[in-house]
Amino acid sequence: MNNRCIYITVLCIGLAGASLAQSPASVTPEKANDFTYTLASGKQGTLYALGSEWTLLYFYDPTCEDCHALMERLNASETLNRLMEEKRIRVLAVYPEEDTAVWLEQAEQVPQAWINGYDPGAVIHTEGLYRMTSLPALYLLDRDKNIRLKTASADEVEKELKHIGNK
Repeated sequence: MNNRCIYITVLCIGLAGASLAQSPASVTPEKANDFTYTLASGKQGTLYALGSEWTLLYFYDPTCEDCHALMERLNASETLNRLMEEKRIRVLAVYPEEDTAVWLEQAEQVPQAWINGYDPGAVIHTEGLYRMTSLPALYLLDRDKNIRLKTASADEVEKELKHIGNK
């Protein structure tokens, strides 16, 4: 069985535009769609309730090898860890599917400093809240939940985080 996570259906309702990451200075801010996530404890939260200067939104599948590799890379990022220690950024890892048993089995593999939730009812997919052609998918959001990078690569995120860290 191949554990790569590729979605055939392209979901793009609510987020028009290119799927390539773009520099924050080169685009008009686009508001991210709010959604509810559920933690392993059963407690729920919303994207918009996260109060931080920056939010790194990480959509993943717990059985996806590429997702685990990206998670390890982000977790090893000195820049990301410094910004998290400074409380300038929060990482919200979200499993956008409904198989909560699979998610719960793997939940402890997500770094403890991250918020790790799943999307009850797979609303992100069914309502097309985010454009994801494959997982993992990264979005960088500012304080007002404007999208600064969408479906970005790890290199693009790291470059932007270094820029943020130098401010």
